[in-house]
Amino acid sequence: MARTSFLQAVSAYLDAMKPYYQASTIERYGRDLRTAYRDLSALGFAKSPTAISEADIEALLYRWRTRPSRFGGLMGPASQEKLLVVLDGFLQWCGNPAISNLRRKRHVRLPRAVATPIRVLNDEDLDRLLRCAEGIEGWPGIVARFLVAFLPATGLRPKEIRLARLRDLELDKGRILVSHPKGEGSWAAPDYAPILSFAREAVVDYLVERTAYLDGRDSESVIPYRRASGEIGPWSAAMLRKLKADLQQRSGVSFKGLKTFRATFAQRAIDGGARVEAVSRAMRHGSTKTTERYYARIRADNAFAEIERALARPALRVEAK
Repeated sequence: MARTSFLQAVSAYLDAMKPYYQASTIERYGRDLRTAYRDLSALGFAKSPTAISEADIEALLYRWRTRPSRFGGLMGPASQEKLLVVLDGFLQWCGNPAISNLRRKRHVRLPRAVATPIRVLNDEDLDRLLRCAEGIEGWPGIVARFLVAFLPATGLRPKEIRLARLRDLELDKGRILVSHPKGEGSWAAPDYAPILSFAREAVVDYLVERTAYLDGRDSESVIPYRRASGEIGPWSAAMLRKLKADLQQRSGVSFKGLKTFRATFAQRAIDGGARVEAVSRAMRHGSTKTTERYYARIRADNAFAEIERALARPALRVEAK
């Protein structure tokens, strides 16, 4: 490994991860490591990974804090922490403990994610998205309308609805079996998510349009796609991203991705008075910490009102003698 270039080592590292991680995780690690490589190159440190020193990492951290991101602003602490964790795992695999050594030094403060406002869609946003979805022609428009109605009522991830099977739907019980959850094959197993009552009619309407689209053909996918070759399979992740971009452009509603519907599901439930434990269970999280950090937390005004009710006592009056 000592004479191996950075990118050659990245390729070998990603290959070594294949038995243990999902393809989407490996793809994300590859993107993050290429980002780190570009920044190290800009600093003149594009060397073998075993030769990267603690001083090189310190210079890299300073660059991450000061260079503009691709969105125009400075890179946030959460993004810095994510890149550093991925780079640390890679360097340790190469036998380089530079970042691990820095973590043990008391004077070193490495970037850490801080709680930021959770972006969710309000009723007006959802109405605008639905109206704009009605302007998209053909099967993509039908799918867009289904997603805008279905995802805020279930909290499913994009991958989970993309790979959902028709037999997973249990409308009579108000639920769907998530047969391809995040972490499947390692730390997650298929489990149920709710289908809230306000979306069930939209699901029934969608299934009628789905039958017409298939025109007598069979498909196990909830969201099928007929290719020019005649083959029928699920939509790809790229197709969903393209549909999201189209919805955003048409509506003017800016949202990071279809996963925003998942946070919308969670926050609307919390705002409606659902316990965070119930929301966490519906989202199939291992703990409420994940739910509160990334998806939903009680709003300040609601928290203050709840405390007011909990500690209410008769008003004290002091009368002059």
